[in-house]
Amino acid sequence: MIAYIKGVFAEADGNAVMIETAGGIAYEVAVMPTDLEKLPAEGEELKLYTYLQVKEDGVALYGFLSKADLTIFKLLITVSGIGPKLGLGILSSIGADELRAAVLSEDADRLAAAPGIGKKTAGRLVIELKDKIMALNLAFAEAFTENAATPKKSESEEAKKLRENALQVLVALGYAEKEAARAVKEVEMTEGMTDDDMVRLSLRQLG
Repeated sequence: MIAYIKGVFAEADGNAVMIETAGGIAYEVAVMPTDLEKLPAEGEELKLYTYLQVKEDGVALYGFLSKADLTIFKLLITVSGIGPKLGLGILSSIGADELRAAVLSEDADRLAAAPGIGKKTAGRLVIELKDKIMALNLAFAEAFTENAATPKKSESEEAKKLRENALQVLVALGYAEKEAARAVKEVEMTEGMTDDDMVRLSLRQLG
């Protein structure tokens, strides 16, 4: 499996880019139009996190500037009827953060607005991805708590759960995971705090 490709950005051709590695091999990688706008100038270094599709008539590489986008892309193509090309189009249209928020809030209408997605497929996305995205968010919250550089003190399981729940709500509201996790971390835990209190104080941190 090719986890990522790092090399010189040689050229762009439609929605594909050519990356020439140090060994002199140029890889053609399909990317999102939104990522095309963020690419460096030709001749500069470029790193793309990739997904390799192997099929009967050949292979194809799909690349992303963000590892988080690649993670959501891999979840998208687990849904029946959604292949890499359609998944790329959906992610480019909605964006990873908004897609997560739409799935968690069960906003099928927002998902249906993406190209190539009807009401039926949008409903299937919600059903098949909600638990997987929630699991991703919980894993992120746990890692964030465990890896905090200077924890004030060891928190109880109840306190950790409050932070995890608040993180899920903020992501569902459309905030990026990194931004939401920072806000949740900044909230000082007090006795008797509820989920609503935690969300309200986290939102205050976000301004």
